[in-house]
Amino acid sequence: MSLSKNEIKLVKSLQIKKYRDLNRLFVVEGVKLVRELLEQTHFKIDGVFYTKDFKETIPNNIHSFEINESELERISGLKSPNAVLAVVKYPAEAPVDFAENNLVLVLDNVNDPGNLGTIIRTADWFGVQQIIASVATVDLFNPKVIQASMGAVYRVRFYRTNLTTAVQELKASGFEVVGAALGGENLYQNSFQKKTALVMGSESHGISPELVPYISKMILIPQFGETESLNVAMASGIILSHYKSEHNTSN
Repeated sequence: MSLSKNEIKLVKSLQIKKYRDLNRLFVVEGVKLVRELLEQTHFKIDGVFYTKDFKETIPNNIHSFEINESELERISGLKSPNAVLAVVKYPAEAPVDFAENNLVLVLDNVNDPGNLGTIIRTADWFGVQQIIASVATVDLFNPKVIQASMGAVYRVRFYRTNLTTAVQELKASGFEVVGAALGGENLYQNSFQKKTALVMGSESHGISPELVPYISKMILIPQFGETESLNVAMASGIILSHYKSEHNTSN
């Protein structure tokens, strides 16, 4: 079948947040990401557009359309489209689980989509199940976030909310709230409680002043070389690794 002008217009518009929010739809591209999408149950698929090079079996209950490579290029946001594109529905919103006995990652105004996607991927690697982000953090459904997460968005629960309220609730629920900032305690001389809420600020502005009163302690990754700084995704990975070295469980 050939794509209609309206279908092309709709799928292309999902590269822009305003139209993703309006239609409550986002795009997943590429064989690996769509394969994992077909295997999970949290996100509901609105439709799959694939070329003859896509060899995965698509369940009969999912709307799917074989298109040619030229048509895929017209709807894709990638420079080199990879055989398949899926349109996916926004998931139903769920409350944060404040009873969870594990580290919760708190992201304060992380603006770079590549960084956010990498943080989600890293969090998934270390078994973090919940990420709470400020309303100013980059959109979870930004195509660059989806690509950088390498499928981790399907597994890590992500919430966008008022961080001051969330941090207060985490503290009231028994979490030790720890922030990463210059002037903090040496990470490698620090111990984490099992129930830790780790606050990571933006690279340009750090942690917002309104959150600081609710943070029990600040930690710092010590510098041993000459590089000026670490990006927030790398810093998150280092701290999560240290946390897991103390609390090496599957949960």
